[in-house]
Amino acid sequence: MKIISHFFRQKKKIKETEPLLKVYSHPRSGTHFLEAFLGKNFYPLMNLEVEEVIWGHWSDRKINHKGNPYGKLFGNHYFPEENKNISPKLYIYRDGRAVAYSVWKTENFLHKELKEYDFNEFLEMKIDWSGSPANEALEEFTILDHWATHVKSWKQFANNNPNVCLIKYEDLLSQPHDEYLRIYNHFQNLFPSHVLKKKDELDRIKEPVGLLPNKAIADAWKNNFSEKNLINFRLITEKYQIKDY
Repeated sequence: MKIISHFFRQKKKIKETEPLLKVYSHPRSGTHFLEAFLGKNFYPLMNLEVEEVIWGHWSDRKINHKGNPYGKLFGNHYFPEENKNISPKLYIYRDGRAVAYSVWKTENFLHKELKEYDFNEFLEMKIDWSGSPANEALEEFTILDHWATHVKSWKQFANNNPNVCLIKYEDLLSQPHDEYLRIYNHFQNLFPSHVLKKKDELDRIKEPVGLLPNKAIADAWKNNFSEKNLINFRLITEKYQIKDY
C-alpha cells in the first residue's frame, strides 16, 4: 500500500504540459482510439480524465457517466475554419465507407425518429447536422459528402499550418510505431523529456475504447456496401480529389 500511495502522490505533482496535443476528427474516425494511443504513449503519468461525457445526436443527447479517461485530449469535430488557432492538432481521418457505416450503426448518432432507416437509405438521405451530430443544421450533404468535405478541408488546412499533423486511422492500426514516430517528430517541442519507445515497448491499444466502442477493424463496412454505393463513393472521392482514404 505504501508503494501505491506514493505513486498517486507523485502523479498529482506532475503538471500538465501546455498546450496538450489534442485530437480532431470527423465523427467515428478513430477519435477515442488515437486519444488512448496518445495518452498511454506520450502522457502516461498525466490525469487526462473527463468524468462525464455528453454525446449523441442533437435530437437525443445522452450522458455517459463513466466519462473518458483521455477526454482532455479531445479537440472537436468541427471544420477547420472553427479551429484557426496555434494550438497543436492531430487530425485523424478514416476510410469514408467505414465512417458512414459506423455513424449509421451507432444508435445515438441518428435522429431519434429516423432509426428505422436501413443503411442504403441512410447513404442517400441528407444529414441534419454539421461537423458533429450534436450540431443541428439543414445540410445539403449526404454522410459521404460531409465526410469528404471534412477531410478535404482539414488536409488543405494542414498544408498551410505546421501545427497540424494528419493521421490515417488505418495506418495507426497497421503500423502504430511508424505513426508514433511521425507524431513525435512533428511535435518534438511538446515532449522535450520524452524517451522514444521501441516497437516492443509501444502500447498498441488492443482493447475497444470510446463511446459504444467497436473492435478496431479497418474494413467492417465491406459486407454492407452495394455495388451502386461503391461506385457513388468513388465518384465522391474523385469530386473532392481525395486519393488517400
